[in-house]
Amino acid sequence: MSRLALKTKRLLFLALLFPLLAACPQREESGVQGLLLFGEHPLSGAQIEVYLKNDKDRSTLPFAVTSTDGEGRYRLTLPAGRYYLIGKKKEENAGRVRMLMAECPDNPVEIDAAIKEIPSFSLREMGQSGSLIPDPGTGVTGRIVAAGAPVAGAFVYIYTEEAAGLMGPSYGEAVQAGDDGRFRINLQAGRYYLAARRRGDGSRMGEVQPGDLNGTYPGNPVTVPRGTVASLGDFPLKTVDGGQRQERLSQGKFTKTKTFFSGRTVDQDGNPVSGVYAFAYLDSRMVGKPSYISDPSDDGGRFVLYLGDGGTYYIGARSTFGGPLEPGEWVGTYDGRPDHGVALSRDQSLPLGDLVVREVW
Repeated sequence: MSRLALKTKRLLFLALLFPLLAACPQREESGVQGLLLFGEHPLSGAQIEVYLKNDKDRSTLPFAVTSTDGEGRYRLTLPAGRYYLIGKKKEENAGRVRMLMAECPDNPVEIDAAIKEIPSFSLREMGQSGSLIPDPGTGVTGRIVAAGAPVAGAFVYIYTEEAAGLMGPSYGEAVQAGDDGRFRINLQAGRYYLAARRRGDGSRMGEVQPGDLNGTYPGNPVTVPRGTVASLGDFPLKTVDGGQRQERLSQGKFTKTKTFFSGRTVDQDGNPVSGVYAFAYLDSRMVGKPSYISDPSDDGGRFVLYLGDGGTYYIGARSTFGGPLEPGEWVGTYDGRPDHGVALSRDQSLPLGDLVVREVW
């Protein structure tokens, strides 16, 4: 067969094929679209994360991510299937960082061969709602004072148990007092421990510094019967003394020795995370106050954790020094062993490598 005849035959085949392709139905786009709110207002610049499983701790990476536009709307192409949607936004408001998040009330979302309109839902500030479901007409009121004068803007923290000086997972709620120092917290009936802090930068979380106000309620624990709003009266705070704080930090926590761990704090992508403390516990349960604490990690994520003696230590990391976990913090554990432990001898230095931390929501 000549080249001309072969070329003519190919052209004829293509001419017959194109009408057939044009007649084939085009696959319809599938996915989700919708509107994110904060209160009743559209929320721009927020993220929609899509997960394949209802993974509550969000330690796994999302299957897909998109952001809302200037009008709070989002659109994301996805294969047909079953998904879990979460809205998130981290933003600075009135000089403090707040973390907004909510799961889509329609989870799990079933997607077929079309774009599905998700009913709008509103994000809420983490640590400010949803932690303790109050009983009707039940709670506490009081006034934050220092040297007898009202303290504006202090945060009052509620704990359901007393653990290592009001530190740990029992944190239930944080409410900010008004300009007159007064606060009200709606609660379930029960027994509670209260602490309050007024940091110089006005933030809700972080280590207290010299000059900040800090205190625990002198009447702890407080018993709140159902249907009763207990009046606590004045809740006094004291100024954090720089000398006393320095003495506390020097009691084995930051003292330089020849026995130490070193490493880096990094995020899940391997990027360094600065300002994170590494902790060493002697107890594998890793509760309460740690035995040793590093200085905050530097801009490269590097830290040195000095120890008093050899032995087995259980290693964790966190971006604040004490207090309950708060949204926006970074937290992690050493994962070289399932129990997060590592052993070393006296006067030995041991590199831990990268210690992965994640942001709390």
